[in-house]
Amino acid sequence: MTGDLSKRFIITLFAWALVVSSSLAHAECLDVNQTGRLAFEGTLTFHVFGGPPYNGGVRLGDTPEPTYVLKLDEPICATGDEFVDPNTAIEQIQIYPEDAEDRELSRDLRRLVGQRVRVEGKSAFGAHTGHHHAPLLLPITRVKSASEPIGAYGTAMTTVQAFYLALAAGNGEEAASFLIPQKRASGPLSAHSITNFYFNLEEPLTLIDIVPAGSDEFRVRYTFAARAARRCDGVAIVKTTQIRGENLIASIEALNGC
Repeated sequence: MTGDLSKRFIITLFAWALVVSSSLAHAECLDVNQTGRLAFEGTLTFHVFGGPPYNGGVRLGDTPEPTYVLKLDEPICATGDEFVDPNTAIEQIQIYPEDAEDRELSRDLRRLVGQRVRVEGKSAFGAHTGHHHAPLLLPITRVKSASEPIGAYGTAMTTVQAFYLALAAGNGEEAASFLIPQKRASGPLSAHSITNFYFNLEEPLTLIDIVPAGSDEFRVRYTFAARAARRCDGVAIVKTTQIRGENLIASIEALNGC
């Protein structure tokens, strides 16, 4: 009898411990039922997903669905919605203007693609239709750059930043303007070649970070996906020089072949 009671006590204690452990884990998750304003930081990316009739992609006849996705700096978990699993790590959030007529917000989203940003909004919810392309969705009212530009002031880093942001936008004319003249005249770094490649990527270039690597040199990390090719998680050393007082890019050395 005593043995049975002991077993029951141990089983009850173990079950209670599991409940407490689960509750503590979920206590740190985002509650999507909350009515307050939410804020997230991460890298803003832009994709064109395939919608109806869901044949496997735009090139197979699906309706194009342009979508902004925030790649979070750190994964989160969420609870409070039947379409989110608190035990699943969420690394991406699909974002869109709460007010579809907010032209200023739409302009800011286009301008900040490829950058680290902070978004604010409310009424997040879990993905539950074919139009939802991330585990969590958030209507937003504000987006702003989360990068701290002060450290780049007065240095050639601003030129490197501008070059890669132009690549993210697929704008060859703009990107080539940050290169020394002999680099932009012809070849893979000409305005035409840059536009032809970066404008037609399956997934636009996303600038991850830029750090000084020496005198007038910077280490750049970025990612993109080309059509019919694997994803590129790129690292490059960018060397700069001054011509008539302006900082320009003299060379780019890709360290991992992409």
